[in-house]
Amino acid sequence: MIYIKSSREIEGIKKACAIWKKVKEVITKKVHIGMTTNELDKIALDVITQNNATPTFLNYGGFPKNICISINEELIHGIPSSRKIKNGDMITFDVGVTYMKYICDSAFTVILGINKEAQKINDATYECLIESIKEIKPDNVTGDISNKIENIAKTNHYEVIKDYSGHGCGIKLHEDPQISCFGDKHSGTKLKPGMILCIEPMLMTDSDEYYTESNNTVVARNHKLTCHWEHMVLVTETGYEILTQ
Repeated sequence: MIYIKSSREIEGIKKACAIWKKVKEVITKKVHIGMTTNELDKIALDVITQNNATPTFLNYGGFPKNICISINEELIHGIPSSRKIKNGDMITFDVGVTYMKYICDSAFTVILGINKEAQKINDATYECLIESIKEIKPDNVTGDISNKIENIAKTNHYEVIKDYSGHGCGIKLHEDPQISCFGDKHSGTKLKPGMILCIEPMLMTDSDEYYTESNNTVVARNHKLTCHWEHMVLVTETGYEILTQ
């Protein structure tokens, strides 16, 4: 089911997104080499609860922590642990915030220290994100977004994951429509004002093959670098508004 959000719902979702932005700001300032991903998970929880919200991912499908933290070859669904951050690590923080029943879901990536290969795939993934969002406007279709992600990834010599996708969000964590990282222009679901979409390019190095660990973390089979970014975007009457920027 595709939810066309009312103005009241949009305002509630924007409040959840404002809390998400606070989480991003605090994590970006505090993350450092030597700290554990459990410590970062606790930081996120503190910011979320201090703003009268709850972590959306906790217990969702059995997820045991508050946010997803995926490092290097881990593409998505990484579980915080006693693992320590190392110099050169590329870390994706996927954060869900629920405020007064409204949901924000968005992800950002940081690199600690200097890692040129990590910077390359990070830049390409972010380019996929920003350029594909420019395809969002009423009467365009989801395939236009997917096709843009795929083309930019290929131009930069990266692969995209095929089995996971972006999605609608706001009232539920995962809503229709699905928005893949690959696809054909002029195909898919027509966009309408009031839709809120999570656009999330997920790039992999040299191969799109992966495996899923017993804890559901998705890992590149070749153990090469992966990257994931995600913005939550409102379809407006004339185009789009990025809610998590």
